[in-house]
Parts: sequence; C-alpha cells; structure tokens
Amino acid sequence: MEIFLKKLSKTIEYELKRTNRRSGSFRVAIKNGKLTVYAPSDCPVSIIEELLQERAQWIEENLTRQKKMVDRPKDTILYRGQSYPLKIKIAEKNWVSLEDAFVVNTPKSDPQVISQLLECWFKMEAERIIPKRVWELARKVGVCPQKMSFRNQKTRWGSCSSSGNISLNIRLLMAPEWIFDYVIIHELCHIHEPNHSSRFWQHVTKHCPEYKEARAWLKKHGHALAF
Repeated sequence: MEIFLKKLSKTIEYELKRTNRRSGSFRVAIKNGKLTVYAPSDCPVSIIEELLQERAQWIEENLTRQKKMVDRPKDTILYRGQSYPLKIKIAEKNWVSLEDAFVVNTPKSDPQVISQLLECWFKMEAERIIPKRVWELARKVGVCPQKMSFRNQKTRWGSCSSSGNISLNIRLLMAPEWIFDYVIIHELCHIHEPNHSSRFWQHVTKHCPEYKEARAWLKKHGHALAF
C-alpha cells in the first residue's frame, strides 16, 4: 500500500497487517528499511492513514536511520567494532573465515544461507570468546553466574534469570569492546539486584562509569549490528 505524507511531501510504501487486538491498538514498526503497520481488523484504512500522517516525521527519521542497516550487510560485516569486507566464494562446502575480510564459502550464493552461516560463525565465536570475559568481569563485580548461553536475539542484548543464568546476544561481538563489557556488567549486576532500582544502577555505575554513553551508543547504533 502507499500513502502520501503531507508533512514530507512524498509518497511511501507500507505493509498493513491486521491483528486480533482490541479496537484502538495501533503499532508502527520499521525493520530492514520497510514500514509495517499493525492495526485491528475493524480499524478503517482512513483512520490508519490519519495516524500515519501524525507520525510522518518519526517515520522519515527512522527510515533514514535504517537505510544504512539495509545496505551495509551487502558488502561489510562488523566485528568487535571494526568493519570488514564481506566476500562470497562458491565452494563445495559451507564455511566462514575471517582474516582481512569475512569470507563466506558456500555452494550457492543465497542471501538467507549467507546470513545463517554468519549467524553460526558468530555463535561459535561467542562461545569461544565471551565466557572468559564474563568470568573476568564477574570477579570484578563480585558475583558468580551459574550458566551462560548465547543467542541471536532481535530485541534484547542480554538477560539474567533469577537463578543467575546469563544470556547474551551473539551480535554483541559486532560492537566495540566497551559496549560489549557494559552489557555483560549490566547482566552481572542483576545477580546483586534483580531489578532496575537505584541500587542496581549504583552497582552498574561503580563497575561501568560510562554506562550512559554505552546505552546511548546501543540506542543509536544497535540497528547496525546485523548480518
């Protein structure tokens, strides 16, 4: 579908998805540079487009911000804060190597397969690298995590269960190390305080004084940590 946004003097495309939520529920999401609108099944298109007109500026800002996210993975991949060229080679078996570039070897140059191979590589790399750093920071924080797991999550950088199990997003390996350390410290501090109280943030501040800058960095650049 298309809509002409008056404030921007331009036409944009969007996908409308109907939900079973109660009347009045309305959500706009931008992913991979595409606008999706979630609205109740009984909500008229005229009302939906009025709401889009009201959010025109937000839509424009976020579409612009995500444009780099759409383009970047085609030719570069981030690793520990540095950008590496992405090269695809046709080979008999699937495997990934990193030297001066990320080289994805695969029998068929399919974007979905390439993403899956990169995800697998980052998961193995996370399992190899992250535990040592977690234990180093755990000693600093004064806690002892029970278990560690590593996943490719779209909405969370990390989590800590009530039993002290730490889960971390494998895409953190794409960020600079000080960002990576902040997320680990954040989750470790939850072993002291399983909430976001003032006492929790006191723990975080003690071990990561630049945590506000790290949070701002993730908010601004987190969308680019993708493969």
